[in-house]
Amino acid sequence: MRTARVSALLLAVVALLMLATTGVGWAHVVVSPKEVPADSYQVLTVRAPTEKDIPTTEVRVEVPEGFTVSGVRPVPGWESEFEEDGGVIRAITWFGGEIQPREFQEFAIQARTPTETGEHSWSAYQTYEDGSVVEWTGPPEEEGAEEESEDSGPASVVDVVQGGAQPEESPGVAAPEAGLGFIPIAAYGGLGLGVLALVVALLALIRSLRRA
Repeated sequence: MRTARVSALLLAVVALLMLATTGVGWAHVVVSPKEVPADSYQVLTVRAPTEKDIPTTEVRVEVPEGFTVSGVRPVPGWESEFEEDGGVIRAITWFGGEIQPREFQEFAIQARTPTETGEHSWSAYQTYEDGSVVEWTGPPEEEGAEEESEDSGPASVVDVVQGGAQPEESPGVAAPEAGLGFIPIAAYGGLGLGVLALVVALLALIRSLRRA
């Protein structure tokens, strides 16, 4: 009986760990791909998931120094606004639409990457229906770091590297990187497995206690 009880407890712990870690990696405003070749035209995708129980109504991203944005892909139901400085786009805001809870939206940006290599942070601000704003402006997540607060988190980082598999092209709208939109689906699938494992563990624990 004691062995069964210990096994049930261990299973419950594993299930809780699955719930704690599942979905965390994708549930930020993220700019992808994470790595792009220097001095080339690229289509970058801003993915914004809604983490609260109310809709996201506005997403604003600041363009890092060195990236030259030429335009965005229209998104049905959303409007875009550019903040410029001397003819250079410094920030983009999408508004007018809604991203419901457990949903995400992707916004495509066409830009020329910097000539110099290095990591570039894309600060983002996510506004919810109640007016609250989550600032994705912090340093990259590190293993063992303190848990982020509800109103802030790490900025997405894009690494500009020398060369690359994609040759330089003239401006044009390309399709977003394949498979990016399925990350949230996989996350929810893992969350479902975690819930199922937790239920099984609790049932096993209850049975072991009744037999004791």
